[in-house]
Amino acid sequence: MYFLPTSLIFIGYFILTLIYTIKNRKIKIENHLFANELLIAFLFLLAGILYPFMYSFYSPTLSRNSLSFLWFFTSILFLAEMGALIIILLPNLIISKRDPEIMSQRDYSRFCAEFNENWIDDLKSELGRKFLHLFACFVIFFFWTLGIILNDLGVLSQWGLDNYSFSYWLIVTVGLGFIIMVQVGDLARLNKFYMVPNWARRWYQDMKQSELHTFVASTPLVLSFIPFLFAPFPIFASVVLITTGADAIACIIGKKYGKHSLKTNSKKTVEGFIAGGISTFLIVFIISILYYPWLLVGIEKIIFMSLIATMLFLLVDAFAKNISDNILNPILTGFGMWLIFLI
Repeated sequence: MYFLPTSLIFIGYFILTLIYTIKNRKIKIENHLFANELLIAFLFLLAGILYPFMYSFYSPTLSRNSLSFLWFFTSILFLAEMGALIIILLPNLIISKRDPEIMSQRDYSRFCAEFNENWIDDLKSELGRKFLHLFACFVIFFFWTLGIILNDLGVLSQWGLDNYSFSYWLIVTVGLGFIIMVQVGDLARLNKFYMVPNWARRWYQDMKQSELHTFVASTPLVLSFIPFLFAPFPIFASVVLITTGADAIACIIGKKYGKHSLKTNSKKTVEGFIAGGISTFLIVFIISILYYPWLLVGIEKIIFMSLIATMLFLLVDAFAKNISDNILNPILTGFGMWLIFLI
């Protein structure tokens, strides 16, 4: 039962996010955010339900003692993180409640007005935001490689672990720990902005304008990767790289070289659209070849998986409206590849 604290944290986030979304449903519906935020809430529920199976799904020989240790360590870490976040937020709550002037200065509508005045939508700003998303790729590939090395050296077997259980333990702990921090900040920002410390308010100045009245993109981005921990690693890795890398390439090419609008009243360009499609195909193909021992399918199926992922990525890029592409891209491309793999 050592997994229970972590599962309860994410089920708690599901409840809080759902309450916030339903409570503000009129505004959310008017701004086409309601469906997206409902989906984010249910992704939190999915994370809480699936967490007990994340480390052992591909490690059937993992002992109960080893699994319990992984759950215990992660749960202790997350409980400590939650405690630290509460300690950070509470003093700001007390100070603001005692001083009306400070409360006025920390008004969220005032922050939004200043944000909109200073908002710059250029390539440099976009690169900064995309870098954070690409960091998720680095974490995943670094921990996976570390797991392979330690497994080959025989270190993991001494602890009763293998490559999958050890690597996914590190990936999941860092990923879910990141979500815990970001969602606490977002719920405070959207409901009680005066609780947010100064350093966090400066961090929120780097948001996209479309994120001002909803959750930042990093939360659904990472949550949407969770189902694919149960797919072979090359599919999981491809999903992560498509959602971060292909999307970043499409954005950069579109902003720097885009001359032809993809649709009327759209910032997306034909050049960026094509670059995203090509990047998606190459990502799936190259990752499937590089990590072939964890996929074991023929070249024809790899090509077919690459084509399906590309087609789905382009459909999302062209037609997605009220649901974030940070949710649709991983879910559709991931399940598309997974289905072809299973056929």
